[in-house]
Amino acid sequence: MSEYIVEPKSRKDLRQLAYFFRKKLGLLNVLYFPIVELLDIMYELFEGYSYEIVPDSFFPPNVHADTEITKKHIRIKESVYIGATMGNGRDRMTIAHEIGHYITLCVCGFSFQRNFKNEEVPVYCMPEWQAKCFAGELMVAYHLTSELSCLEIEEKCGVTISAAMYQYDKMHA
Repeated sequence: MSEYIVEPKSRKDLRQLAYFFRKKLGLLNVLYFPIVELLDIMYELFEGYSYEIVPDSFFPPNVHADTEITKKHIRIKESVYIGATMGNGRDRMTIAHEIGHYITLCVCGFSFQRNFKNEEVPVYCMPEWQAKCFAGELMVAYHLTSELSCLEIEEKCGVTISAAMYQYDKMHA
């Protein structure tokens, strides 16, 4: 059950959005996406955007980052930010996930509503799935990785092996 519903977007839609975003950044042919550096240049791209690194104690233990869509603001745990700067795939993907929320909800303005009826929501209408999908497509660009093995994707894209395997499976489904 999802607490929120967004307008339907397919993996293909989100892959195209990630491709367009890479193209706009001039990173179309870059395997290792500079996700940490992106945090700092987004100021130049999107009016009102901000982010901050917060102490780990700011969030409960199971929360690593969040995006306040009404304020266009991303908050990232300090340990996650440090891990991402050191190339930790999980932490890099966490930041990409929050940027996914920012792009889909703040920039593209995908419609967003509460699921007050607690109805079953198709996965492609869930904001968490859309952010995860966008993050995967951004970090593991289909047009650059469709011919790579899972281990090559992990190494060259700077993601975890589980993320590499997941993206690989989606590319070859």
